[in-house]
Amino acid sequence: MGHAAENDEFIRAREIAYVMDCITDGACCSIVGVSNVGKSDLLRAVYSAEVREHFLPDTKQYVFIHIDFNLMVALTEQGFYELILRSTLAELKSLQVPSALLEQAETFYHQVVNPNTPFLVPLSFNECMLALGEGLRRRIVFLCDEFDEAFQEIDARVFLNLRALRDRFAERLLYVVCTEKQLGESRREPEVAEFCEMFAHRTLFLGMLNAADARRALRGFAQGEGFQFSAEDENFILTQAGGHPGLLRAVGHVLAQVGGDPPDYRLVRERLDSDHNVRGECAKLWNDLTPMEQETLIALVDRGQAGLESWPSDVGQALERKGIVVPGKGGQWRVFGAQFEGFAHRQKRVKAKKGPSGVWVDVDAGDVWVDGELVPTLTDLEYRLLLLLYGRLNKICDKYQIVEAVWGEDYIDEVDDARIDKLVSRLRQKIEPNPNEPRYLITVRGRGYKLVSG
Repeated sequence: MGHAAENDEFIRAREIAYVMDCITDGACCSIVGVSNVGKSDLLRAVYSAEVREHFLPDTKQYVFIHIDFNLMVALTEQGFYELILRSTLAELKSLQVPSALLEQAETFYHQVVNPNTPFLVPLSFNECMLALGEGLRRRIVFLCDEFDEAFQEIDARVFLNLRALRDRFAERLLYVVCTEKQLGESRREPEVAEFCEMFAHRTLFLGMLNAADARRALRGFAQGEGFQFSAEDENFILTQAGGHPGLLRAVGHVLAQVGGDPPDYRLVRERLDSDHNVRGECAKLWNDLTPMEQETLIALVDRGQAGLESWPSDVGQALERKGIVVPGKGGQWRVFGAQFEGFAHRQKRVKAKKGPSGVWVDVDAGDVWVDGELVPTLTDLEYRLLLLLYGRLNKICDKYQIVEAVWGEDYIDEVDDARIDKLVSRLRQKIEPNPNEPRYLITVRGRGYKLVSG
């Protein structure tokens, strides 16, 4: 692999350089990291004109297409291809490509959206890609953000098709994908395995921000929010949040709300213990860990370095790779930030706890119990939906409330009823004793859904 020059002005300069090296080498790349660690920020940086101009010898030889898979109108093969072509068309229009090529791409796009037969969907997508490959004569780089749900749910043949397109164009077609888990851990079908092979030797495990990058990210956040933090404030935030971008923002918000010059840091710590956003970030991180990783982390915060001696070395390595543990003084491992360390310490008290009959959510631990039994780990979207319903127990939640809570208000017009129905169905598979005859997650025809008490 070549070594593109780094630039200390960029946050995560080393990681950006790694991805840009993969691209200049004509290799696909996978970016793996825990919840809200900054995968999307990294991908947006790679997409930015400033980064491309710095790292690429000739930017005109590349077409970068950023795809946010949260914008899929339906979690289907057609929805997958439609989003890719929609994002591609938007990029082509900004590049002012020849009108004939743009018209050709638009024709194929409309055939994907309104096909005369289902067979036209993949066929039109492939024809469009072939036309672009021949017409652009550039290296096309698909930057695939929020890829987890699409990868886990879409028909495996779609990924075999993406692999076939890559084989046809070789280094002129690249995929950069962001996921919370390694692709091979999420699916194991033979068709998907061929897709995963493209990333096997080019996987970037994204840990927490280093101290310098964390401070720069914090200052950028503060400027955008109109906050002003002193050097002492920054030190406090970094101690509490470590280098986790989501926690940096959450802790910064609480500090700004408390205010004072100087602030009462004791009061801020008390507020952090009960802050919904801080607890939410910690719960999502906790749920990203395997049961053995959780047990290992509890042992570490309970007994220190001695708590790791009885655990397999690969578990500790996985925690290190995810950025959950970092080197401390004297080569001893420590949890990356005080807030998550406290969260992990509290799990010792709730690990064996079982809830009452019905659905019970331990919001602090991120665990879900149904009739006293711990349910399988929920995906991020499933957990967000359950938290909304649980917070409004026995009350109806309509489509708009669900989309805003699960996907965000920016997606109100993007997520259709079918996608909500599928998410509800997947949640029922995990929390209902008999998903075909739901007892707890009830559909209220024409109005929405509600979670009922046991």
